[in-house]
Amino acid sequence: MKRALLVLLVLISLGLCGICVVQWQREFRLRANIAALRDALVEENQKRVEAEAKVEQYGQEIERLTSIRKEIEARLLDLTEDVRNLTDDQSARGFSIAVLMNKAIRAENQLDAYKKLAGQGTDALKKHNDTVSAQNSAIEKANAQLRQLAGERDDAIEKLNALTREFNELVEKYNKLGRR
Repeated sequence: MKRALLVLLVLISLGLCGICVVQWQREFRLRANIAALRDALVEENQKRVEAEAKVEQYGQEIERLTSIRKEIEARLLDLTEDVRNLTDDQSARGFSIAVLMNKAIRAENQLDAYKKLAGQGTDALKKHNDTVSAQNSAIEKANAQLRQLAGERDDAIEKLNALTREFNELVEKYNKLGRR
């Protein structure tokens, strides 16, 4: 029996050695997996940090581009307003030039007509001047007569006022006598 126990002991020892070898191999594989996972985690963290840095850079770039866009839009609005004002001004000037040209043409036509009339109508102009002079003298005579009539009217009103005062005095005397 001793031998059977000894063989059993050797077999159990060899079995335990085999189990130890299997566990060591399993541990080795697990540690290799853990190391690979740790390396992957470190790599992922590095990629995440790089991605966050890029996100920050992109955010700053977006802000910069947004501010540039706002400035450009403001300039565009200002320039659009300036162009609109210049266009309106050009239109107004064009209209003004057309109106002034029209007036100049009319004035030139009238001047030509007056020149023709002046050549023909110097006698008519003299007659017109004589008529105006006669009308002016008639107006002066009428003004003199109006002044004279206004003076006569004023005298008549003064006389009427004097008579009215005398009449009022008589009425007062009569009323005093009538009350007694």
